[in-house]
Amino acid sequence: MIKIQENFFYPVYEHLYMFVMVIYMAQMTTDTSRMVGGLSGNPVPFLIPIVLTLILLIRNPISFRNTKLWALIGIMGTWTIAICYKLHDFSTNNLSYYFFLIYAIFIAYIHIRVYGRDLFHIFEHIMVVLSVISLVFWTIAVLVPSSSGFFHLFPETSYGNNVLYLFNWMDPAKGQMTGSLIRNAGCSWEPGRFAIMLIPAILINLSREGISFWRNTKIIILLLALASTMSTTGYSITILIYAIYWLDGFNAKSILSFVFIALPLAYSIFSLDFMGDKIQDNANYEGLTRERIHNINYNAKTQGDEYLGSIDRFESAYFEWINFQKEPLLGYGRNTDHSWFRQKISKNLVLTGGLVKILSQHGIFVGLILYVILFYSSIKISRTFWYQRQIAFALALLLASVSYVILCIPIFTAFWLYGLFCFEEDEIDAEDIEFEELDINDDY
Repeated sequence: MIKIQENFFYPVYEHLYMFVMVIYMAQMTTDTSRMVGGLSGNPVPFLIPIVLTLILLIRNPISFRNTKLWALIGIMGTWTIAICYKLHDFSTNNLSYYFFLIYAIFIAYIHIRVYGRDLFHIFEHIMVVLSVISLVFWTIAVLVPSSSGFFHLFPETSYGNNVLYLFNWMDPAKGQMTGSLIRNAGCSWEPGRFAIMLIPAILINLSREGISFWRNTKIIILLLALASTMSTTGYSITILIYAIYWLDGFNAKSILSFVFIALPLAYSIFSLDFMGDKIQDNANYEGLTRERIHNINYNAKTQGDEYLGSIDRFESAYFEWINFQKEPLLGYGRNTDHSWFRQKISKNLVLTGGLVKILSQHGIFVGLILYVILFYSSIKISRTFWYQRQIAFALALLLASVSYVILCIPIFTAFWLYGLFCFEEDEIDAEDIEFEELDINDDY
């Protein structure tokens, strides 16, 4: 297992593999989405993480003789055979969707066994570095509108331009604006996705440092980056996890500070125009869904099977719930073409979010197993940080998955499966954490 020295600016190049995995986690382009799906196309983006993984394993050999690993592979393999048999689809195209599920499990296992608990510290540091880069470029874009000419020199993405996979400039002509300000998408394809990448890093810092800004440069950088995304999902999850940490033991000091500081601050944030508008719109999701169905019927007549975009998170959850009701035992599988929505409602639109999708795709039995693993991992992660808020990590990932798919995404999957594959010695006691905190403060 790799051991790291906890310094504020230990070089990123010492963990190049993890840095590349985070870039693939961001999925800014179709190339960096190749760890999630797609066997066809340019082989180089597909092979890069595989080659780096092989190099990592050569430098840090690990054993694959792990009962939990093969038990999980056995469950997923059995489910794959059952779902393909039910759908009568053993085609190469259909099986490729299940290949990436097994692929994600092995990648997560390698992450956890090679890095151990240092996985969390390395991820936090990489996100700090990417946050600094994003804040520099975002500030230039906001303060110097004429800089758009510079950003247009780089390849286009869905909403902007890809600056070396480190920053995605949001083109005002393509949306992703809040008022007159462009939003910060960081290294991802859009700001909301960058925000949910920041959430685990913020939570890791909270678990180690508590609610402390004194000599805690990392959390200030992460929160500034999160603020610049102007993401409803990111803001809401951050407020929740800070509330969980603020109400420590429900003593008089924490309750008073929560009532007179945290609640007014939360109210101010939710009063922002873009927060209030989104919440109000989502609260009326049933009316929006009726309108959406009307538009779907119109598009089916005029657009055929042409891709038109994705549906909002709450509407998606509504349709995914119907998908689950149609196939509750085994689900419709990882190929969305087999879902009720795609077959009966629309081939033009894609359902976002992964919270209900876990059940609708995998069925009740495998879906519940995956959620049990997530909460078990959250408890194990809390023990890594001396029992800091045992289900906070699970809640953060669950809330993030309301808007985005989390499972099978690099790094996120390692967090999800951490409890199964972690080393028992990674659980530390009070004496260990006090010693580590002393070292960290000395480095600062």
